[in-house]
Amino acid sequence: MRKLLKRYGRSASYLLLIDYLLIVGTFGVALRFRHYAFGMNIIDLAHGEIVPEAAFVFFYAFFGLGLFSAFNLYKRKTWISLRWHQLGIIESTVVFILIYVLFKSIFKSAIFLESRLVTFNWGVLLLLALSAHRLILFPLILRYASKAGLQRRVVVIGDGPLAKDFVRKWNAGRYSTIEVLGQLTGRGEEERALKDIPRLGDVADLRELIDLHKIEGAVIAEPGLTHQQLMDLIEECVGLFGWVDVHSAKSAVWHEKLNADLLFDIPFVRLRSIPDNPLYFGYKRMFDVVASSLGLLILSPVMIGTAIAIKVTSPGPVFYVRERVGSGGRPFKFYKFRSMAVGADKDEQRANDIARYIANGEGQQSKVVNTAYVTPVGRFIRKWAIDELPQLFNVIRGDMSLVGPRPVPPDEFNLNEEWHKRRFDIKPGCTGLWKLYASRERDTSFNQTCLYDLYYSRNMNPLMDLYIIFGTVFVILTGQADG
Repeated sequence: MRKLLKRYGRSASYLLLIDYLLIVGTFGVALRFRHYAFGMNIIDLAHGEIVPEAAFVFFYAFFGLGLFSAFNLYKRKTWISLRWHQLGIIESTVVFILIYVLFKSIFKSAIFLESRLVTFNWGVLLLLALSAHRLILFPLILRYASKAGLQRRVVVIGDGPLAKDFVRKWNAGRYSTIEVLGQLTGRGEEERALKDIPRLGDVADLRELIDLHKIEGAVIAEPGLTHQQLMDLIEECVGLFGWVDVHSAKSAVWHEKLNADLLFDIPFVRLRSIPDNPLYFGYKRMFDVVASSLGLLILSPVMIGTAIAIKVTSPGPVFYVRERVGSGGRPFKFYKFRSMAVGADKDEQRANDIARYIANGEGQQSKVVNTAYVTPVGRFIRKWAIDELPQLFNVIRGDMSLVGPRPVPPDEFNLNEEWHKRRFDIKPGCTGLWKLYASRERDTSFNQTCLYDLYYSRNMNPLMDLYIIFGTVFVILTGQADG
């Protein structure tokens, strides 16, 4: 529970707990008052067993929390808008029940409610319970917490116009989930202190100030930081608090392109520490192995046909096998179908182009490929991402995950700045946020690609993985994979 509070904050953790209880509780009420077998409880007291329908709901409720998160029900920008909060509750509840009905129709198992009327009653009860709690009771709790000084105690890092605007809006707000204790700067200049809050010290003093002021988090509102300074600061904050809210010019792609939250009308992106829960990584590994095995089984005819086409149409091996950098900077053997002529990886012009692309991190450029080396079969398999299918073997071996940062050759890795390399704190993936956004915007810069990877590593969860996987399938089916 302490890790949950530290990672998600008191308000979101409270909502996660209550939402789970409401999902299970309303199911229990619908089950007890159903028109057949009236009076049935979630737990069969006569036999000391949990009824099958309830046993499934105990697990399905966790999916519901993920679904609610996808509808932004745990973001501040939703809480502050009665209209959008109510709309999110209605939409997420309807989708939650419809997916349950879909599972029921597909699997036809005793773990699902037999009656459609009882399922409908469950949906209505859940909608009413969520609305009453979130729209009436929860705002009252926030007001009480604000008046009683129970908000999360944070510091603002920054001394420019953005930090001033943030503090001014915080002071003007009636109720807030945070209490701003003071300001930290990186310059040590007293005259840059903000007017409405005390200057507590320099960023370098943060570790020593935590116990003194009982600091529980930080908000970075300093546009002038370099990428390296920003990432160092983020790492320090998530190491100390488990989370940090960020708005910086160097990370603009986060709050402009991704699903940013709002603090007093200012967009911020929350970054958290990389999950250390063995249950999550156990699930992720199991999902990777099962999904990759099914993919190889279903797509084996395509892979066999591709191998034959490559062998017949161009001299050289079927597979392109080279070293790539994985988690923690460790190398591994990386597999692809060969889509280019033999010797293309020794192209000095391409190597120079890549070096310039990395060095000029903000420069916008499409994928660095010398098309003169691409074979006729290669053009086809690159367009539809068929050349990437052998990476499923890497996933099964444990070198890669289905979702993660893009793996790179060692020589490219060595050209990266230190903050670039932090995206490899997790396993590389066959696809990722970088794939989705690079396919939509062909002028994505190298720094933006790294920022997408870093955002994923600091917010990774099963629902985001599914979003990225289905998004990648759409990219492939629309012929945009070679981007």
